Amino acid sequence: MFERRAYLLDVTRRVPTKRTWETLVDLLACYRYNEFFLFAEKTFPGEELDRARLKAYCEMQGIDYRELTRMSYEELFIRAEYVIVSTEADRSLAGRAEDLREEMIRVEAQGRARKASGFLVTDFSDDCAWQPLSVSLPGIIIGGNFAASGPKSSMMDLEKELDRVMEAPLGGLLLRLGTLYLRGGAPHAHVSEFFNILSHDVGYSRHPGLTQAVLDDVSGVARGVRIAAERWLDRSDWAKEIVYAANLLDCACHRRNEAMLRELRDEHGRIWRSRFTPEGRVESMSRIPRF
Repeated sequence: MFERRAYLLDVTRRVPTKRTWETLVDLLACYRYNEFFLFAEKTFPGEELDRARLKAYCEMQGIDYRELTRMSYEELFIRAEYVIVSTEADRSLAGRAEDLREEMIRVEAQGRARKASGFLVTDFSDDCAWQPLSVSLPGIIIGGNFAASGPKSSMMDLEKELDRVMEAPLGGLLLRLGTLYLRGGAPHAHVSEFFNILSHDVGYSRHPGLTQAVLDDVSGVARGVRIAAERWLDRSDWAKEIVYAANLLDCACHRRNEAMLRELRDEHGRIWRSRFTPEGRVESMSRIPRF
């Protein structure tokens, strides 16, 4: 067990609402984290986040609260107090489930070998802050277990844990989306080709493995996940986020379909407002090119 089990939330382009950070703190306490870091590369509007109340809520749950800047975050590397692993949510659209498990195993072993006192799970938003909070859930859950219980956590039933947290049989759907980055092309660290397609228009034309047949297959899987998750829309905000993540992937497979892009922009606004304050949303969606 690592003495210090930390989670870092990047709030540079996304300021969580009270409901969001309370949900996060409750989740961290459940999975035995004892530190919550708030990271902002640039200053965000202080009135939008009651930091004193957040700190008090963390302390009530037995979690130390701390704010980090870019400089103080880099000091963590220099002092080597923590081993650091990502939730694999950013620049993914729907997560990178297999990369997540492999990185957790590698980093946990590295930490034990170095006798590090801390295990830090980082949750950065991508350049566009598109991915919903649900995409970070697998990383938060399995990261907490690795920090507290070590290598045996690689055998945990992550789908079952996700179902319990979301209070609905949605874990398998979320993990299915989180494996689609492996379809075709060459996977790159901390990014998926589908994110590249949607945000930069440099995807499958540069990677022969991402043929139209592969894109059609991924689109079909995403649509199937969306249909399954839609049954829970009236009962679960997590289901709404999974539908949105599925639509992100589907839209990446048909990114020149302007009608789909318009629908995605509207859906992004609804998902954003359920978790974050308005700042950043317009800038976020403006990064999707128009045709």
